[in-house]
Amino acid sequence: MYFSHKKFKKIKPAYRIALALTFFAISVAFRFNLLPLESAGPFVTFYPAIILSFYFCGAFSGLVVAVLSGLVGSYYFIPPYNQLSINFQIPTSIIFFSITSGLIGVFSAKQHRSIEQLTTILDNEMIGSMMLKRRKIMWCNKAMSTILGYTQSELMGSSTKMLFAEMATFEEVGRDAYPLKEGVPYRKQFEMRKADGNSIWVDVSGSTISYNENMSLWLVNDISELKRLEIKLKNQVNYDYLTGLYSRGWFMNQSEIELNRSVRYDSPLSLLMIDIDFFKRVNDTYGHQAGDLVLKSFADISGQALREFDMCGRLGGEEFAILLPETTNDSALQAAERLRTAVENANIQLDSGGPVIRITISIGVSSLLSNNDNISLLISRADKALYEAKNSGRNRVVSI
Repeated sequence: MYFSHKKFKKIKPAYRIALALTFFAISVAFRFNLLPLESAGPFVTFYPAIILSFYFCGAFSGLVVAVLSGLVGSYYFIPPYNQLSINFQIPTSIIFFSITSGLIGVFSAKQHRSIEQLTTILDNEMIGSMMLKRRKIMWCNKAMSTILGYTQSELMGSSTKMLFAEMATFEEVGRDAYPLKEGVPYRKQFEMRKADGNSIWVDVSGSTISYNENMSLWLVNDISELKRLEIKLKNQVNYDYLTGLYSRGWFMNQSEIELNRSVRYDSPLSLLMIDIDFFKRVNDTYGHQAGDLVLKSFADISGQALREFDMCGRLGGEEFAILLPETTNDSALQAAERLRTAVENANIQLDSGGPVIRITISIGVSSLLSNNDNISLLISRADKALYEAKNSGRNRVVSI
């Protein structure tokens, strides 16, 4: 009904008064034609006209109808009929009618404000709103249509099942959210499917309607852009911007997790520490862009030489580390040798028609020796092995 009120509010004041007077005239006609003079109360048919006038036509129009109703009711329907007489009954009835009419006006005004506030909240263009009965859409605002690409008529009467990008999420929300508990809102982020088949990330919150436990109000906010930024920031933190390998922080955290898993299940684990030989000479001779190309080329070569579940991270500069799950020390030495050979045999083209350079790497290998080992200890031992490889001529693999 508050949608109708918004439309009536746009009508010019003169037309609103005319509409209010029409309500009043109808109430008078009903009183004269449907009820005998002596039956019911003198103002019984006037109250609906007053309520409608206050609600649709405003406070002034409602007040005009209330005054006219008091006068007409007192003149025609309070004995002696068809005249105004000063007796106890008339002023008492008028006072009672004035009080009740005033209360109607006050409550109507409060209702108007509440409805306008609710309308502003529900009809905003940014946050979608849905009224559900169980999981069927009974009402939705324009923002839901904008967010999902469906028309409001397509959404209303439909099951929310069609909005979920994944059936597993639909079932999960059904288990966790329903029945909603009064005073305890449910909130979750997941992907919804738009009318064109594309998916968007949304943040939804639902709360039950107190007068009907099967009814609930849901607010839907499109957070796709926030999710894109979140993924972008996560990638910046977890991945090295130049090589695309894991960053130092992510590598250390995941390595610690993998080491704990190896200790728990008594499985082998090895680690390689790698340094590009004479990397400074590449920068000094060919420039820093050539150095960046060498780093990216090593990342590409290692990706081809290693298994999918091996983890390679850039720890800084030209220093890299590779974690080899389910790998004994002997197998780690073989993997390191394959990588060293692949790098040594690679031709790195600096630019179109430019010089081709070749590089070598030194590798230190360490393996999990006891349940007391941690990732820092493995790195320390591999570092010592790497130091020995570099001191003994570079382009070699050493294990400690």
